[in-house]
Formats: sequence, structure tokens, C-alpha cells
Amino acid sequence: MAAGDEAQHAAPEGRVLGARRLGEVGLGETMWLLRLREAGEAPASRLTTAALTPRETEVLSWIAKGKTNRDVAEILGMSPRTVNKHLEHVFEKLGVETRAAAAALASRELR
Repeated sequence: MAAGDEAQHAAPEGRVLGARRLGEVGLGETMWLLRLREAGEAPASRLTTAALTPRETEVLSWIAKGKTNRDVAEILGMSPRTVNKHLEHVFEKLGVETRAAAAALASRELR
């Protein structure tokens, strides 16, 4: 499984145990996020469980609207390098590798 992948398993009393792989954290160690939810409860979206900071969310929303790093930097009053650093954190938290994947995920979930 790659970072961001999620698996679900039936648990007692009709509940569902969700497990999401967050990524490698050390030599041979992997971090997982586990969540027990009721059977009828909708699974949490990747965007809501990613714990993005308000600034990362702002940057991602502009990227999802098709803006370049330079455009976002100008809009938010920061350097393009800072925008790039925020995007690196966003990619890691969402378990994606490209701005297109992050933008697609944000477009789908921010509607």
C-alpha cells in the first residue's frame, strides 16, 4: 500500500475499522491512522483527515483553481519558494505526488 491508501474491515457490532497508511517514519516502520466508525457513517474524506493548516488549505484551494506557484505567492503575499514548501507538506499529508493529483482531490472535495 502507498501512503494515503485506505483499507476497511468489518468490526463487531456492525462497526467498520478504517486504516489509512500515512507513510514511512523510520527504518522498517510505517505509521497508520486507525478509525472506528458506525456502519452507516460515511468515511471521512482524505482532505478532512489530512490536518492541513489554514495556510496549506489556502494554497491548495488556489492550486485547485489552476494558479501557478508564482500566482499564489502574489495573491497570498509570500514568496513562490514558500508556496512550494506548503505544497510539499500538502502532498505528504494527502498522500499524493503531484500538484495535479492534489488539485483533483481538492476540486472533488471542496465543491
